[in-house]
Amino acid sequence: MARPESHTHAVPLGLAGAAGLLMPLQALITSSAAGYLGGYFAAAMLSSLTSLVCLVVASLALPGAREGWRRFGTVWRDRPIPRWFLLAGLVGAYYMVAQAVSVNNIGLALFAVAVVGARTLTSIVIDMIGFSPAGKQPITRIRILGAALLVIGAVIASWGTAARISESPLAWISLVVALGAGILVSFQQSMNGRAGKAYGSTTTATALNYLASTAGLLVAMVTLAVLDIESFGFQIVPLWWMYFAGPLGILFVVTGVTLVPRLGALVLGIGLVTGQLVGSLAMDLLIAPEKVGGNEIVGTIVTLLAVLVASWQPNGRPRLRTGNAT
Repeated sequence: MARPESHTHAVPLGLAGAAGLLMPLQALITSSAAGYLGGYFAAAMLSSLTSLVCLVVASLALPGAREGWRRFGTVWRDRPIPRWFLLAGLVGAYYMVAQAVSVNNIGLALFAVAVVGARTLTSIVIDMIGFSPAGKQPITRIRILGAALLVIGAVIASWGTAARISESPLAWISLVVALGAGILVSFQQSMNGRAGKAYGSTTTATALNYLASTAGLLVAMVTLAVLDIESFGFQIVPLWWMYFAGPLGILFVVTGVTLVPRLGALVLGIGLVTGQLVGSLAMDLLIAPEKVGGNEIVGTIVTLLAVLVASWQPNGRPRLRTGNAT
């Protein structure tokens, strides 16, 4: 009797795509909030605080999460994962600030391209060295082809947006910041996946992420205030729509923690990126349909093809990790 591998594989890949679908919306909310709240770090702090509150409530309500917190002392003492993995949340803080800084200067599409390219190449390295909880993964020709198609699709989708670089003096800095975000997020997903297995709880690993993120942003905001670079706190009471960025970030992190043991860093990254590009296209169609070109549609189709190629085996069946997700 044939095993239903394709159906089992399609579910986690679809969830990865759904999480990526919301990333452009999170970026738009964070970058827009920065103008109201008084700075990039203030917008990132609101997102992180909202996420932390949601996760504290979840930690109290879910038995599995409470057990995960009880295991914290054992994990700290026995070190099944390095202790510095607790700092993974600082990557999340960096990514939120990168969104706020970059989107206003280079736009959603070019920000996505920079993150996509950096994350894809980094994911290949992660799978080669076995840093993800899925262990070492063979970098076959078909996986390289899938990654190449992904980058090609992303470039096609954002063709012409590079002109933004000449329009803003901060554009080059924003582009470098976005590239750094792509590199770091790929490592963060693997760190979170290993942490989730160690604690036996996705919620615990994610809460620790946002605890570190909030602490890091607090230190940064105090430092910037002392240096008189950016005022401390919020200039206005946050508007209702600003609170949605945090929950979207939770969905992204939880997806990484849960699915990276099944898919590996590269295939997970491709699923997230596909959703990100589809989300960007959908937002363009809703907000400014007259600006949507055929290149965006073609680029999205090429990226969807990349997902299929990178997750397909020569025997005609999708690749499936059998390890349990946590």
